[in-house]
Amino acid sequence: MATSADLDLRLAAIAAALARGVSDADAGRVRPADNVLDRLEVKYKALAETRR
Repeated sequence: MATSADLDLRLAAIAAALARGVSDADAGRVRPADNVLDRLEVKYKALAETRR
């Protein structure tokens, strides 16, 4: 079972990750979700074709 210290560490890691994400968004280091999803769809369809 997780201790209070473990939970505190996990929450701190989550808070840091969120802060990095907000910082990236504020700095314009983002991509439209549609573009990312389209790229992933092409990638995984190609991967599926190679495994048939």
